[in-house]
Amino acid sequence: MARSTLLRVTLGSAVAVLATVGMTGCIGGPGTPTASPTASTSTPTATPTPTPTATPTTPPSTPTAPPSTPTTPPVESVSVQILNAAFDPSTSTVSVAGQVVGLVSDSGTCTATASQDGQSVTAQSAGMANTAETYCSDLTLALPAGSTGTWTIDLAFADATHSGSVSGTVEVG
Repeated sequence: MARSTLLRVTLGSAVAVLATVGMTGCIGGPGTPTASPTASTSTPTATPTPTPTATPTTPPSTPTAPPSTPTTPPVESVSVQILNAAFDPSTSTVSVAGQVVGLVSDSGTCTATASQDGQSVTAQSAGMANTAETYCSDLTLALPAGSTGTWTIDLAFADATHSGSVSGTVEVG
């Protein structure tokens, strides 16, 4: 039995040694083929990479206010009356007085104009506020020397928010 065990061990060892020696040729031994680089004739091709494109975005619309413009209050029409238009032959002047009915204003200007045949003269004064109306007085119009006939008298009033005028006549000479 010792002999058969020894033979089995010796035979098993011999097989293992032969297998190991036989395989050494397969693992890089002198007869082992080695990989060698091969020349490639293929041309490398570029694979296009997708480029992200910008998608135009429209910002949300916001209402814009119109450009601001200075606001001017509307001008209201007022009633003007001539109270007196009198010719003074000693000075060749016409004195005019009037009123703005229903308006109390101390910031307006009264303008009187006398005109005839393409000639005109003008005088201005500040309106004078009273408790119920505005008066126009101290309007003296110096007519050209030797003036005669009918002259048209215009009396106008204007302030920042009101305007009005009236016409009448005066006999000169």
